Amino acid sequence: MPEPPASDIPAQLPHRYPFLLVDRVLEREPGVRVVVEKLVTIGEPYLQGHVEGRPRVPGVLLVEMLAQAGGFLEADSLHGATIFLAGVPEARFQAPARPGDRLRLEVRVEGAYAGLLKLQGAVSCEGRELCTASLLVRRL
Repeated sequence: MPEPPASDIPAQLPHRYPFLLVDRVLEREPGVRVVVEKLVTIGEPYLQGHVEGRPRVPGVLLVEMLAQAGGFLEADSLHGATIFLAGVPEARFQAPARPGDRLRLEVRVEGAYAGLLKLQGAVSCEGRELCTASLLVRRL
């Protein structure tokens, strides 16, 4: 059975406004998988002036959201360590995220080697897959 969700995001991630890009942890199996949520609002700073008249979340920020979600995989066991995004071997973008979207971000551990964790992540909205990515993260 999955562990209850982490409730205090600022205590678990070093990111702060305006670069904290996740809102809520929905499910978490430490070291295995995590599901987080992001509600995209029109007030997001990165939407101001981005594709005037048709704002959308830049793809690179969808990947950053997945990396931040990955920070909850082992957050309790990091003992003050920080993880950082070390590489993105693959990313695919199928559809844009727009204001009003409730994004579901799921990240799973695929393996560990040479001090890196390999993660597989997906961003979806109402059953539509928006983005998938393989991420490499390293502990500091």
